[in-house]
Amino acid sequence: MRLSDRLENILELVPRGLACADIGCDHGFMAIELVSRGISPQVTASDLRPGPLERARENVEKAGLSDRIKLIISDGFASFEPGSVKTAVIAGMGGMLIKDILTNGMECIGRMEEFIVQPQSNIPEFRNFLRSSGFEITRNNILLDAGKYYFPMRIRYTGKTDACQSTSITAEDRYGADLIEEDRGLSEYLDAEMSSYERILEKLISECGEHNERTEEIRELARLNRSVRSHFNKE
Repeated sequence: MRLSDRLENILELVPRGLACADIGCDHGFMAIELVSRGISPQVTASDLRPGPLERARENVEKAGLSDRIKLIISDGFASFEPGSVKTAVIAGMGGMLIKDILTNGMECIGRMEEFIVQPQSNIPEFRNFLRSSGFEITRNNILLDAGKYYFPMRIRYTGKTDACQSTSITAEDRYGADLIEEDRGLSEYLDAEMSSYERILEKLISECGEHNERTEEIRELARLNRSVRSHFNKE
């Protein structure tokens, strides 16, 4: 089965050979592909709603994988036995919701290895939460799928935090430290983002003037964008 570019990218990030949780499994296609491609020996797929879980069950049965994919109702990791999974996919939901799932699921997460998250919103705030809460981002990806940029991440919990770390949003929070170093598609995103900032600024200045608070905020974000972009131009 060919999935969307977003889901294919997530599949490539999942550590191989580990029992996996698919949190918010929807129709179950991710779980099916994890098993059928030999990435995960078994998957526990969960959803908070009975409707999507029933559709996932039908798809799993049709694929003949009921013996390797377990389907459960669960709010995040609430119904998981700690240690029952060693990696996870948590994708397609807001960054603050994933933050809550991680915060409330630490009993399971503390026994896991690397796992994948793909927040749909609040990306800088989510990365800031990770680094201030004992998580390490081991890989940031960026891709354009159907006109929208996505930011899948492979992360792990180390428990290590630096009390001297700034809690402010940094360039690394906004764009990903390894993407700033290696690009891997970030320069194209920066160009698209700058075009968006220029359109917003033009509209704000015409409506609110030069010194509106939102105007200054967008100008500051544009300055940060140019600063990161200059790193690539030097090479």
